[in-house]
Amino acid sequence: MIGQMKVRILFLTLLVSSVFVFNACTKEFSGSGAEKEQLAVYLTDHPADFEKLLVQINAVEVKLDTSSHKDDDSWGDRSGSHDDDDDDHHRGYDEFGQWDTLRVAPGNYDLLTLRNGVDTLLAQGTIIGKVRKVRITIGTVTVVKNGVSYPVELLPGSRNYIYIRIRDQHMQSSGSDRKLWIDFDVSRSIVEKNGKYYLRPVLKPFCDKNTGEIEGKVGPKEARAIIRVYNATDTATAIPDRDGEFKVRGLSDGVYSVLYQGANGYRDTTISNVSVSKGRDTELPSVVLRK
Repeated sequence: MIGQMKVRILFLTLLVSSVFVFNACTKEFSGSGAEKEQLAVYLTDHPADFEKLLVQINAVEVKLDTSSHKDDDSWGDRSGSHDDDDDDHHRGYDEFGQWDTLRVAPGNYDLLTLRNGVDTLLAQGTIIGKVRKVRITIGTVTVVKNGVSYPVELLPGSRNYIYIRIRDQHMQSSGSDRKLWIDFDVSRSIVEKNGKYYLRPVLKPFCDKNTGEIEGKVGPKEARAIIRVYNATDTATAIPDRDGEFKVRGLSDGVYSVLYQGANGYRDTTISNVSVSKGRDTELPSVVLRK
């Protein structure tokens, strides 16, 4: 039997996050007799060279699996079938599970206010079963650059649904609560072509306890530095705040390089061999860029 569980869906700050596995962040469900649980979703964001990115959120839904599977990560792929994102018929149920609508405050969200460790509660609700997908229905999208607002159009043939596939290891449990963070990579999601902007959503879920963080400080402010954290498999980006402080969340275990990219004639600087471990915050020494 499963106790009450709260799940949160979040869009997180201007960072690129990756998906990581750690069993302590999962809680097993029984296939029958499951009780109602609470789900919450948080949002964070990857930075980009815009002043604002306004995304109208109309609805947040989750696809729930109430059955037990030998290998949960292969859910939707059994018997040669695959639960792709062809769910736009909006049926309440199919062979892979059922959709449930979460509580959300519809409106415009400025994703560029979510950076350097900041996140926001996007949706929550009471559920029964394992969360296998999140579907976000969006309305208008607008970017502001150099004080000018530009509409962001959907790519030809795409719909106003954003799908995120969820696996057990992406969920974080603490007692009766469940939390899910979703990283919105703004820099890769907005595409400019022939003077127009298009939306190509790039989102990644992660479990906060299963990933590591890097934080630091860079100056001077005139350098307008951008921080890029990378290794052979992962890449993340952060834009420092006014004081030059930054934080990158959702990094998997590993060794990274941290590139401080300067503007206005300031030279780049790289710190190599930065070790990241899940559940830990790696603090870097302050960096001052020079011309």
